[in-house]
Amino acid sequence: MNLRTLMILSATGMVATGVAVWTTIDPAHGSATPTVSGTKAEPLFKVPVIAPVDRSHFQAGKTLMVEGRLGHAVLPANVDSETYLFLDVSGANVIARNPAPLDLSIVIDRSGSMAGKRLTNALAAARTAIQRLRDGDVVSVVSFNTGTEVVIKPTMIDATSRTRMLGQLASIRAGGDTCISCGVDTAMRLLGERDGMVNRILVLSDGQPTAGVRDVDGFRQIAENCRRMGAAVTTIGVDVSYDEKVMSVLARSSNGHHFFVADPAGLPAIFDKEMASLTRTVANRAELTVDLAPGVFVEQVFDRAVTGDGSQLVVPLGTFSAGDHKTLLVRLRVPRGAAGERPVAAVRLRYDDLAESKPGSCEGHVAARLSTDSSELTPLDALVSGRVSATETAATLEEANDLFRAGRAEEARGLISRQQLKLASTRREAEASAPKERRDDVDKSFASSDSVLGGAGSGFEAKPTSVAPATDPVGQAQVRQNQADATKATE
Repeated sequence: MNLRTLMILSATGMVATGVAVWTTIDPAHGSATPTVSGTKAEPLFKVPVIAPVDRSHFQAGKTLMVEGRLGHAVLPANVDSETYLFLDVSGANVIARNPAPLDLSIVIDRSGSMAGKRLTNALAAARTAIQRLRDGDVVSVVSFNTGTEVVIKPTMIDATSRTRMLGQLASIRAGGDTCISCGVDTAMRLLGERDGMVNRILVLSDGQPTAGVRDVDGFRQIAENCRRMGAAVTTIGVDVSYDEKVMSVLARSSNGHHFFVADPAGLPAIFDKEMASLTRTVANRAELTVDLAPGVFVEQVFDRAVTGDGSQLVVPLGTFSAGDHKTLLVRLRVPRGAAGERPVAAVRLRYDDLAESKPGSCEGHVAARLSTDSSELTPLDALVSGRVSATETAATLEEANDLFRAGRAEEARGLISRQQLKLASTRREAEASAPKERRDDVDKSFASSDSVLGGAGSGFEAKPTSVAPATDPVGQAQVRQNQADATKATE
C-alpha cells in the first residue's frame, strides 16, 4: 500500500469517528454520549453548570458613589414577598478643583435664657465659623428672641470684611422669648438673595419655641422648605432645656446634622467640625430617583422624606462633603411570579460634581431571583441587616425617651436592654453570613448602634420619687443625647 492510499484511508476513518460521536450528542445537555454495545455510556465531557448571575446589588459612581442592595437575593416564586432596598451614597475623599463658594447663615438664640456663658460661647463659636470661611464665601448672622435682628447682612469674606464682622458680633445681647422659626425664616430669605452657592443654615438654641411656630409638624414643613431651596439646616442644642424633637426634625428633614452640647464650652469645637466638613464639599444638589419595576410596591420609607408617585421615588440628598454617607432604606412588596430573574428597581443619582466641575451622574439596577426551591432562598443581606438595625435602634432611643418623660424610667431601661440583646443576636447572624471581603463593613454597620445603646440608659437610673423627670438634669441630658444619636444613626 503506497503512502497516498494510507493517508486517504486514515482521513476517512477520522471523519467516520467524528460523525459517530457528534450524532449522539444529547441535545438537552450538549454533551457527547457514545454508545457501547447498545448501552448508554457516561459522557466523554460535561458542560459545567453556570450559576445564575447575582443582580441583587451594584456599585457605581466616582465623586459620589452609590451602593444598592436588595434585602434578599433569592425570593420564593409562589408567594408575594417582602424585602428591602438599601441605598448608600457616599462622597469620595477628593478635593474639589473649583470648590463652590459657601453661603452660610448663622442663627443665634438671644433669648433671656442665653445670658451669660451660653451666649458668650455661642458668639465664640460664630467667630470660629467666620474664621474658617474662605475668601469668596458669604456669611450672614441672624439673632432671635421674640423677633429677629440681622446682625450681619450677607457679606462676602475677604481680609477686611472678616475683621469687621468679628467685631459686629459683640453687639448681640440676651433678652426676651424664643422664636426659632422667626430666625430660620429670616435666614432663608437672606440665602435666597444669591444663586450658585452651597447653602447652609446653622441654628443654635437653648430653649423651647415660645413664639412663632411651636409644633414638630410645623418645623418639619419649615425644614422641607429649606431643603427645596437647596439649604440644609444644622441644629445645635445647648444644655438640657431645648426641644430636642424640634431641633432634630429641622436637621433631619432638611438633610442637615443635629448636635447636643451639654456644656456651652463645647460650642466652638462643634462649629469647627461643621465648618471643616463644609469646606470639603465635593457635590451639591444630589438627588436619587428610584423607578420600581411593574408590580413592585413601596410599603414603607424609613427616616427620610421622599416625593413621587407609587412607581417612582425622588429623594433629595443635598450637599456632600468628602467622606459623607447618606442612606435610603425602603421596604418593598415583590409579587409572586415565574421562577427566574425578577427586576425590582432602577436607581439614578444626579448631582453637581464640584470635584470635576461638571454635572455628575451614575446609575444601577437591582433584581431578585424567584425560585420554587425553598433551599435556595437567602437570608437578609448582612449590610441591609445593619441598616435595618440602625432604624430599630433609633426608634428604641426615641421610645425610651418618651417613657422616661412619662416617669417610666425602669421601662425605658428595659426597652434599651431588649434592643441590645436583639442587636447582638442579629449582628452574629449577619457577620456569619457576610462575604469575607465585606465583614469589616458589616462590623462597622452594627458598631454605631451597639455603641449608642451601651450608654443610652445610663441617665435613666432610678431616682427618688420626689424627682420629676422634667427636673432631673442627668435624665434630661440623656434624652437630648439619645435624640442626637437617633438622628445620626439614620442619616
